[in-house]
Amino acid sequence: MAKIDVDKLLPTRSLIDLSGFPSNSLDSAIIGYDLVDVLDDVILAEFVDVSSSGNEIMRNGLVVPINSLTSAWRIGKVVLCGKGCALVQKGDYVCFPNNMGINISKIDVVGHGVVESGQFLNEHRIFGVVKPRQQHVNNTTKPKRSTKK
Repeated sequence: MAKIDVDKLLPTRSLIDLSGFPSNSLDSAIIGYDLVDVLDDVILAEFVDVSSSGNEIMRNGLVVPINSLTSAWRIGKVVLCGKGCALVQKGDYVCFPNNMGINISKIDVVGHGVVESGQFLNEHRIFGVVKPRQQHVNNTTKPKRSTKK
């Protein structure tokens, strides 16, 4: 049976394929404008797995430099999704490969505010919708200990 490289497959649904664009190519293009919407099956996901400095990815309490993980799996919260999106909606947390879209930083989104860091990608590049565990949502939450003796 022949093996297929998923990265070489052409999109079958989207009219806009973001996987071939250079990273950060959009930041300077929309300076002076606020983003109102995205089209087709494009989503804007704001990274939620990035450290407060913006230079590291957080993994189960470990800090990993972003530049060492160019093809890392990322977690983001959907800020905008185009009308062609059928599987995700605004507010969903999604898991996706970091190298399959356009990374952005400091983009003003109408009704949301500034997205400090995130990515534009096609919905078909998302590998799953995820739900944050309580301990990841609030870093001050500690695991409960049993009081039974």
